[in-house]
Amino acid sequence: MLLGLAGVAIVVSGDIGTGGSWWIYLLPVGGMLALSAGTVLGQRWQPAGGVPVSLTVHVVVAAVAFSSEAAVFGRLSVPDGAGFWWSVVWLLVLSTAGGYGAYLVVLRRSGATRVSSLLYLTPPTTAVWAWLMFGDAIGVVVVAGFSVCAVAVWLVLRPQARPE
Repeated sequence: MLLGLAGVAIVVSGDIGTGGSWWIYLLPVGGMLALSAGTVLGQRWQPAGGVPVSLTVHVVVAAVAFSSEAAVFGRLSVPDGAGFWWSVVWLLVLSTAGGYGAYLVVLRRSGATRVSSLLYLTPPTTAVWAWLMFGDAIGVVVVAGFSVCAVAVWLVLRPQARPE
């Protein structure tokens, strides 16, 4: 797991110091800590109802939290235009059903350690996606980070030899 963390650090190292506030880098750390805590609690509690119920709870809690924040700061309005609705569909289908749904399925089938190791593939996947969509450069250091992440995930997921 430490090797995976090192790989992630290598992948994102090129983005550090490119402008913006330093505390912005704490947001992904907080997100990963929350996801890790949720993984451990989900594994321990084994909530009934399966993936659809878990996703429904996720969506309802997020909707209440973000709607409350928008209401408090006076931004509770729905933008005009198809772009907003395509964004909502993208978020619900790909991020929620696809991303979190797949995460929950793998968690329930394979356990917390295996699913946590797969999270180390997120920064490399994001870098490739940014390259495809926005033309962001992928340098030698980032490729080295990809390799470290891949080796770390392989070490966790490889078949273990059974003692005879």
